[in-house]
Amino acid sequence: MTASLKRVLIPVDVSESRSLDGTLIKTVPLRDVVLLGYWPVPDQSAPDQARAQFETEAQQQLQTLADQFIDRGVEVETHLVFTKDRNQLIDTATNKYECQSVLIPGTESAPSGPTRGIVLVKPNTDLDRIVTILGSLFAESDVELYLFYAVENSNEHLHDATEYMLRGLVDRLSELGINCDRTEWEQSTNGKPNEVILSRISDFDFVVMGESKPTLRERIFGTIQSKIADETEKPLLTIRTGK
Repeated sequence: MTASLKRVLIPVDVSESRSLDGTLIKTVPLRDVVLLGYWPVPDQSAPDQARAQFETEAQQQLQTLADQFIDRGVEVETHLVFTKDRNQLIDTATNKYECQSVLIPGTESAPSGPTRGIVLVKPNTDLDRIVTILGSLFAESDVELYLFYAVENSNEHLHDATEYMLRGLVDRLSELGINCDRTEWEQSTNGKPNEVILSRISDFDFVVMGESKPTLRERIFGTIQSKIADETEKPLLTIRTGK
């Protein structure tokens, strides 16, 4: 399988009846999706037993979700797993299907106006890769991106260096087809970073983050990612680091 910067893994709990139409699909313009349907299996049960009991129901739910993407011209591959460990499953599937990012679906209604995503910038992530994938995903759309960096340190030299970094990212996005009129940037020293981030994302339609820890499942379900998933209804796009 040839890796594609546009390929996104979307894990969805198919033990629950839900729709992605009007939220995820309209908010984030996708082209190449691996839809990972998982059915959580209790510790006291065997995955094979759960599959024998619920596979037909799970497959129907997964296909219903896949059809919502297909109807919009998205290339979709589906994969159904009965699992006791969602985190490990996502880690494995991301490698198997060579997905360059993982999108945790939100439940918020699609925006009525232009779609706006907040990109949480951290210097210890692979910024060049993040920008490259953002260009691949959004260059041919009207999505607006807001680069946001939050830090407690108000050191003047650090502030200047961060501004230089953010302006450079905007320039790079422009080279990749996301014009400057679709990008903004901000750095904040107005409080604890996690609290500031959570207060800012309410103004946006989806959130973008880069990996910053040793394992994918920690990066996707790490501290701030878990807080975002728990405390908001925004789709969360996590971009992988290069291998």
